[in-house]
Amino acid sequence: MIKSLIALVVAFALCVVIDRLKKKGTSFMIRILLATAMGAIVGLIFKGATDYVAIFGRVFISLLQAFVIPLLLFSIITTVASLESTEKLRSTGGKTIGILALHNVLASVAALILGKLVNLGVNANIKMDVTDKVKEVPPFSDVFVSFFPKNIVDSMLHTKVVPIVIFAVIIGVTALKYSNKDEIKPFMDFTAAANKVMNKVIGEIIEFTPYAVLSLLAHQVATLDLSFVASLLFLLLMVYVCCFFHTFITTTVMLKFMAHVNPFKFQRKFFPAWLLGFTTQSSLGTLPENIREQEKMGVPTETASFAGSIGTTFGMPGCAAVWNILLAVFTINALNIPFTITQYVIMVFTALLASAGTVGVPGTGTMLNVALFTAMGLPLEMILVLSPIQGVADMARTSTNVHAGGSTGIIVAAMQHDLDLEKYNS
Repeated sequence: MIKSLIALVVAFALCVVIDRLKKKGTSFMIRILLATAMGAIVGLIFKGATDYVAIFGRVFISLLQAFVIPLLLFSIITTVASLESTEKLRSTGGKTIGILALHNVLASVAALILGKLVNLGVNANIKMDVTDKVKEVPPFSDVFVSFFPKNIVDSMLHTKVVPIVIFAVIIGVTALKYSNKDEIKPFMDFTAAANKVMNKVIGEIIEFTPYAVLSLLAHQVATLDLSFVASLLFLLLMVYVCCFFHTFITTTVMLKFMAHVNPFKFQRKFFPAWLLGFTTQSSLGTLPENIREQEKMGVPTETASFAGSIGTTFGMPGCAAVWNILLAVFTINALNIPFTITQYVIMVFTALLASAGTVGVPGTGTMLNVALFTAMGLPLEMILVLSPIQGVADMARTSTNVHAGGSTGIIVAAMQHDLDLEKYNS
């Protein structure tokens, strides 16, 4: 109790230091980096006593999630309705889904190659002493039907992004095709104004990011169990290696050859959003910052909104590809399960399908694992055996998802010649 209170006082003092740096004009990125280092130090010093420190970070995430759903709703309605034609909508949506799918497939292939090269899981000696039961995966027909809104209030309450996106797109398309614009002007003025207010609120909340980073990272480091067996630690290391490879190597190549822009400018400018995803472990919570960073680089609002929001529910190279594939390879090698090349190819595309409709909040990795393991006939018990590293791995997974959504916006905007190169290169 006393140690926890001391940790809280120390964290508060460090937050005061960050606040003073802000008043002196220190950049947002520098303050986030300093908060990251401070959080790690607090976590190491006050190991097991950061429950109070974590409160602010948890409140921060709750506020983001509270406002991001109405932001998503009003933003998509406004941006879709403001498009020039339904043809542009089809073009933007199709390219966005295609690029996100490519992110997933490339990350899956990289994870598969890495896992086989290092013989991940061989001689792991994992004991499958499992008492908990994993939830059953619903049939595809039920999953597909659940994508479409039945009760929009319920979808908002349970943070179901796909029904909300479809609901907003339907309204936006209807408004776009409406012949007499004067009749719906009050409604469109309301949604446009609401969109501006939500953006303003989110912007105010985002200003507290450095303090939340300190809070959340301190708790992550403080609760890290260093008693993991060597095989689990090695699996965790490979998750980070593969996620970082996709983020900083694969994506760099995609930006260079698909968007024909300087990829290093994107890596530098998008870093705050990537780091926010790393610390909050929430693609959905990072969505406002994701969209904002894209817009600052010259991506039109409608493209940034599509890429960012769809990226929280589809593709997801960190959770649906890297994490899924590496756990599957670990299981196959650890239990000596015979697997053919054809089965590995099927696994890559199954990982892509599993990503559809997943909500970008902490904790979705397990259901993605269940979907893949069930499809490939792998023992579900292994998901629970490997679960101790899931919390730490989620930092790398989520930041990779966020990064993929942001880079997709850049690529789509460049392909449609909508990218403001002057802003991007500034």
